Amino acid sequence: MTLKKILFHTILVFISAFGFSQNFNVQELGKTKLVNVSGGATANTVFYSGNATREPFSYFLNGNININVAGLYNLPFSFSYTNQKLGYGKPVLMNRLSIHPSYKWITGHIGDVSMTFSPYTLSGHQFSGVGVDLTPQGNFKISAMYGRLLKNSEYNNLYPEIVPTYKRLGYGFKTSYAFEKVNLGVTFFKAKDEAGSLSNPIPFELGVTPKDNAAISIESSFKVLKKLQVFTEYANSSITEDLRAEGNGKESGISSFFLNKNSTTSSYDAFKGQLTYPAGKGTLGVGYERIDPNYRTLGGYYFNNDLENITINATQNILKDKVSLALNLGLQKDNLDKQKQSQMKRLVSSINADFRANEKLNLNINYSNFQSYTNSRNQFDYINQVSDYDYLDTLNFRQVNQNAAININYLLKNDKHLKKAINANFSMQDAVNQQQGKTIEGGASTYYNSGIAYTVGYPEKDLNFTGSLNNTYGKTDSGTNLIIGPTIGASKLFFDKKLTTNASTSYNTSYNNGDKQNDIINFRLNGSYIYLQNHNFNMSVITLFSNSSTQKNNDLTATFAYTYSFDKIKMRPKREPLPENGDKTVSEPILKINFKNQIFEGTRDQIIAQLKEMQLTLHSLPAESTNNLEHLLTLASLTPDDKELKEKVIDYLEAYTAEKENLEKYNNYFVEASQKLENEMNQKDEALENNYTATLGRVNSHALHGVNEADITNRTSYNSYLKLVDRNENSRNQLKNHRWMLREMAVLSKIPSKEIQQNENAAEFSKQNIEDIFKLIKEKKNAAEIVGAIELKIIPFYHDLAVKNASNDEIDLKYIQK
Repeated sequence: MTLKKILFHTILVFISAFGFSQNFNVQELGKTKLVNVSGGATANTVFYSGNATREPFSYFLNGNININVAGLYNLPFSFSYTNQKLGYGKPVLMNRLSIHPSYKWITGHIGDVSMTFSPYTLSGHQFSGVGVDLTPQGNFKISAMYGRLLKNSEYNNLYPEIVPTYKRLGYGFKTSYAFEKVNLGVTFFKAKDEAGSLSNPIPFELGVTPKDNAAISIESSFKVLKKLQVFTEYANSSITEDLRAEGNGKESGISSFFLNKNSTTSSYDAFKGQLTYPAGKGTLGVGYERIDPNYRTLGGYYFNNDLENITINATQNILKDKVSLALNLGLQKDNLDKQKQSQMKRLVSSINADFRANEKLNLNINYSNFQSYTNSRNQFDYINQVSDYDYLDTLNFRQVNQNAAININYLLKNDKHLKKAINANFSMQDAVNQQQGKTIEGGASTYYNSGIAYTVGYPEKDLNFTGSLNNTYGKTDSGTNLIIGPTIGASKLFFDKKLTTNASTSYNTSYNNGDKQNDIINFRLNGSYIYLQNHNFNMSVITLFSNSSTQKNNDLTATFAYTYSFDKIKMRPKREPLPENGDKTVSEPILKINFKNQIFEGTRDQIIAQLKEMQLTLHSLPAESTNNLEHLLTLASLTPDDKELKEKVIDYLEAYTAEKENLEKYNNYFVEASQKLENEMNQKDEALENNYTATLGRVNSHALHGVNEADITNRTSYNSYLKLVDRNENSRNQLKNHRWMLREMAVLSKIPSKEIQQNENAAEFSKQNIEDIFKLIKEKKNAAEIVGAIELKIIPFYHDLAVKNASNDEIDLKYIQK
């Protein structure tokens, strides 16, 4: 074993006594440097002249240095100095360890970590132990944990405010499997206090007892009637409040069979359901959630309980996807067991409309309404009431909040020489507090905000101008107030975009109940310059002139800041000897970049060329994904510093890898949808052929079949015959288009997923629909939902192709005697 490896293992053992939380990939562990040092320093000076009580001149010095060991452990040092005091910060040696090694589809959690299985079982509680997430490709996923949730802490009468705790151990797992039509998941969590872990007596009034808890959650998702997506989750938690109590527990909840039941055992339920139905180019959704009062587990710090939620949501794209609509409604109430003296009800509604008329005009409108109701009765109402109908509504409190906003963006001109845009916005906020149907004093307020802005930009000159007019109008019980005024500003980049400058000025006037209060004028000037990537100079000047009926204020604040940062300490590079021929031409350096077992080596241009070649292999990516990759690649190619180039290349490769994985998932889902559709169409094939042959038989057997129209005298019978012919033609077209689509699906279902985009029709389908499917993939929707979404889009797309391409196809009758 080399000295370097011995030192590494020694440091790893040593730091296990301290605290850190790091994620690292085991495959990359040996590729990181043993020690990296980074940090920076900042100097600020502030000059002030005005009427406020503050120092006329102040300065600040700050610095930090971080020592990273093997990519695992950070030792941060910091210092600060002002014209008041000197400060020094050193690393705090904590007693917590947290590392998260990963290898391919295996991720481990070691030390003081937290995991979440579901909101009703283990939910973010920290534990000292081990955990693992296994996410192999396929239908099966599993997560598991074991550890100490709480350490024992004795009661000390010298510090009675510190609540003692029993030692608490816990374990659990979450597993899920995606069947062909149903996804099922099961979560189990168990936690128990060690009753003998405390020796000092605990005052009864603290209510600290050793507890035992088990919780089970069962979730599923499936489809009904081919389109209706159903998600359900049922959870049961049973808790024995005091392990020392006697008696036989009678709780029969499913989780109660996994703990020691006694007279203090209680069981609680939680249920959540969601229905989603694709309608047109949108969805309809209904949700329901009910959580018993006092529902909790020992696997979380806080649980919502004693509530019932009903939600309705709908989305829809109309007018050729130019208008997007979203509606949300929600009703929540508590006091489910009628044991509280008051009940709270909340009603929430919102609607959002986004109108994209064209590439230039975009309009957004949204409205939301929040209402809450509280009905309360005090104990004297119950004592003094004569009948059940007295004091039905002793306290009736109602709160209503409304918000509305409109935003309009219009692009007047957009090319490489000139950009012009105008923006207008309006918003309203209204709040009302009512009791017994009347607005309480000071309980009503309404505020209106509006503004309009005009922007002109010259991209080639890195120059922009902005002008705006803004106002705020408020109405309360005490009166009205208004603030209004214009703002103009400009920004310019200099010296190859290293120097950024901004200048603006604004004028505001305020009124109260129609009386003018004051005038405020301010001027702002900012400049920022970056030198050699590590040095940043920043300067800003703000002047403010305020004029009211009682006084005048003139304030000036000027700030200058310098920041130096470094990623690691570098030794002075050795000077390379000149070639013997005296040629002073320096060849471009060879760079080497490692990324997930891939090595990119060559000059800057060669590496960029390699990345461009890689991107060409990603066919049919959504425009947004392609633009993002091209943007990251452009940033890398424009970076002058080799070190920063490596960082930019890694940023690109991470994004590239993510998009590649999403594309692979899309291709797999596309093939799966094709296979599923082929099976469904095969099942319908015979019925469609039988319908065609039946209508054909009726036509051929009709008395007027083959008779010349000129010889027909019974027009009623002839019209009946024409209807049979029309039905036969429709059934023939239906079968013909069906057979054409079936052949296409048979081809697609047999193509390897990595080659699916080489199919001309599949590539065109992806061009039109991949953006919507990518959105579902990035939202981590389940496989069944994504496959169903693709299937819904495949049917109309390939039907249109069938209508165009199957017009002359002969129909092969496969199910009759020939």
